[in-house]
Amino acid sequence: MPDIKQILNDEIRRLARKELKAALAPLVKQISDQRKIIAGLKKELAALACEKKAAKEVCAETVPVQEDPKKLRLSPDGILKIRTKLKLSQEKFAVLLGVSGHTVSLWESGKVAPRANAKAAICALRSVGKKELKRRLAELCKETTENEQ
Repeated sequence: MPDIKQILNDEIRRLARKELKAALAPLVKQISDQRKIIAGLKKELAALACEKKAAKEVCAETVPVQEDPKKLRLSPDGILKIRTKLKLSQEKFAVLLGVSGHTVSLWESGKVAPRANAKAAICALRSVGKKELKRRLAELCKETTENEQ
């Protein structure tokens, strides 16, 4: 005669496994979807990092550096005046200089001072005309779209 206790234990285990599997199936799918999203975001981040690096290289080539950047004087108001004179947003100004928009914001608020190479690039932008700026921005935008593809 079979042991009723053993049969009941086996049936309870079987039903418990079945319930757990049913409860965990949506979570497993959700984890799989999240992993796909994370992989996509990692690719996007790598592309943005590459784009930023390319923008810095282009900026270094297009903006001539003066001889002694340590002697250049720039105040936060001066940076703001240059940017507003050129009618550029902080983001576009940042793209021209090869930095982030947040960095330009910090410069203009006086919380952070630009480094020597950034000072030289800003001073070089003083003498650049609006047409030349538009051309440079168009080139940078064109290169970033090419890098994305």
